[in-house]
Amino acid sequence: MTRVKWDPEQVSLRDPCGMDVSDLDAISPEDASRGAIRDLHDADLPMLGAVWLATGYDSESLRELAAMTKHDGPQARRLTLKVLSSLGYPPVRINNPGTELAWRGYWPKIRWAQREMDILLTPYAAVQTILAVASDEPDLWGPAHGDELVQVLLTWDQDPDRRHDLDAQLRSLVARLEEAAVPPIEAPTPLTESDF
Repeated sequence: MTRVKWDPEQVSLRDPCGMDVSDLDAISPEDASRGAIRDLHDADLPMLGAVWLATGYDSESLRELAAMTKHDGPQARRLTLKVLSSLGYPPVRINNPGTELAWRGYWPKIRWAQREMDILLTPYAAVQTILAVASDEPDLWGPAHGDELVQVLLTWDQDPDRRHDLDAQLRSLVARLEEAAVPPIEAPTPLTESDF
């Protein structure tokens, strides 16, 4: 009989429900209010509640959600509407992302590039992602600092000796991007409990 040695490096972050727990920390209550949790299994919602508690959100209903088990999934789905409202992010129905969401619906891609810079993406690649988004919508170019970003990328390409300093400049420009810079044109429709 061969004994298997436990290796903490090979421990999976997979929740028994099947959701990768590390993916849950990328879903904020604000994202959830805009529909980011629609595709989550009901059984994953208590874990999401626990993640939100651990990151500093708090309300009575959130503590109740986090205390549920994966077997309480249907009740967790109903409670999530109350949780989001208690945290100040009442769920909304997005009928037209181009007018009802910040950055014409492209903010999640920009925020992803910000978050993944120096983790998954180099500053150069993060900026390329942002420029691809900003070039899709002409009214996003200015708020995305498109001209500045392009100028730094051109300098980065032409002057390899300055790349370290230029990476720092790219990080600074990317960090300055804010969701509030391009507000929605119109308010989305609030969801009711029957919608959720």
